[in-house]
Amino acid sequence: MQQLTLFGKNTGRSSQVQRKTRVRKTWNNGRTVLRWDLWTQETELEKEMALFFLDIRNFTPLVEKHQALDVIHIVKKLFSRFQNIIRNYHGRIIETSGDGFYAAFGFEQNIQDAVNASVEAGSAILQSLDRLNEHLFEKKLHQRIDIGIGIHVGKVATGNIRLGSKDHFVVMGYPVNVAARLQSATKDLNNDFIVSSTAVNMLKNSPPLSHPVTVNLKGLTTPCEVYLMGKAYAA
Repeated sequence: MQQLTLFGKNTGRSSQVQRKTRVRKTWNNGRTVLRWDLWTQETELEKEMALFFLDIRNFTPLVEKHQALDVIHIVKKLFSRFQNIIRNYHGRIIETSGDGFYAAFGFEQNIQDAVNASVEAGSAILQSLDRLNEHLFEKKLHQRIDIGIGIHVGKVATGNIRLGSKDHFVVMGYPVNVAARLQSATKDLNNDFIVSSTAVNMLKNSPPLSHPVTVNLKGLTTPCEVYLMGKAYAA
């Protein structure tokens, strides 16, 4: 799952100004058609947040080996557990895909507390998954399920975008893309929990860590320094 770069590093068009939703009228064969203007809808001011991406590893082989209804049950079981953990740490899931989601922390906390909460949520999710693997998936599916988590922090824009007849809450900006790429890098770096050094430097009680690793993330021009806070995937 990848976050589209709708805005660059400066996050949008004059993001310090709130935009009002406009409805423009167009005419089609004499009929008046109401059209929502995507770029003039209301957004909030930029704010610093912790961005959290999670993805189920080897999802395609899982789908190939099991019936669709069984796969849906597995994903619902996982995401229900993970969502509760995210909420317990004051985070909010922004968007889901078939095999992953991304969340943001910092709606009710200052940025340091938000970063700490996001990392604690990641650790709690991995611990919860270990228990699910031991007591459920290894017994029922005869296999483990692995995930990858990437966390970054930075200034983003938040707000609602109207698509069709519904409002969709979004969090957009360059840091979101970095977090998404970090989650993707869990495969290449063979570690299930990767956190940017920017986020690690904000931790109050950082666990013992090895030296940071500098990686070139796909689609990003600047190398990123990260810490491997998880464990290697089973061969």
